Amino acid sequence: MKPGIGLFTYLILLVTAVSCTVQRTRVDHIWQRYHHEPKTVLVAAHRGAHLSVPENSLASIDKAIEADAHIVELDVRQTKDGVFVLMHDKTIDRTTTGTGEIKDKTYEELKQIRLTYHGEATAYHIPTLEEALLRAKGRILMDIDFKADGMQARFDVYQQIAELDVTDHVIFFLYDYTEMAALHAYDPRIKIMPRAYDVEQLNEIITSGLTDIVHIDASYYSDSLFSDIAQRSKIRIWANALGTPDKEEAAGQRGYAKLFERMQYINVVQTDFPEKMVEFIREKFESESQQTN
Repeated sequence: MKPGIGLFTYLILLVTAVSCTVQRTRVDHIWQRYHHEPKTVLVAAHRGAHLSVPENSLASIDKAIEADAHIVELDVRQTKDGVFVLMHDKTIDRTTTGTGEIKDKTYEELKQIRLTYHGEATAYHIPTLEEALLRAKGRILMDIDFKADGMQARFDVYQQIAELDVTDHVIFFLYDYTEMAALHAYDPRIKIMPRAYDVEQLNEIITSGLTDIVHIDASYYSDSLFSDIAQRSKIRIWANALGTPDKEEAAGQRGYAKLFERMQYINVVQTDFPEKMVEFIREKFESESQQTN
């Protein structure tokens, strides 16, 4: 201890010095925005950023990070021998050099197969979820679109996430919001994102208090409804730019501007063009900031 400094003051200075040396990861900065900047729209790369590499590949995670996306959405299925792998379709026909259903293949069989890009074989293999989680760790949040059957499979993947120490990196998507309670009880550290197919389900999800993010459908969206929700809840609203908005933006037809004019209270957006969406959000945010100054 330095002379002239009291023990309590010295300890405070020591703790401060140690805390300042802790390196904050990119994921920490994303959570900072998530929790404290509700007007900042977060961008999710659908099936990874797959404009130049295969969807649901490790490279698509890297590309999502390069695009400055905040979240990478990846699809997870389970092999015949219980290994969790990234794959959107039930079969591997569309996206690989092989054929057949994932559930009928062992992981050893899948290791012999390569992912394709626009129908052409690549050097990329079908990743395991473990590989994807480790690739994303510290770099980007992962939205897991879980397509394996049964609650036990969900518990098993939760256990794997916990063992890899990435419970704070995952948003776990639910097609059925009634699964929320069981999964939250199993491990409340993992954020769940249920899909609300109508206003009744939306209200039940919000009032449950089990999550702070919900996937909505444009079919029931209205500014008045979500203005009211924004005033009574800090829940994040996830919507898709997939389909028409993405296609219009790619064609130079103001697809993203029209999306936010129609749905101004959404603040997480999933897209097939993360680079374009990140650029649009950045310009939109800067423009709005200038107008309020």
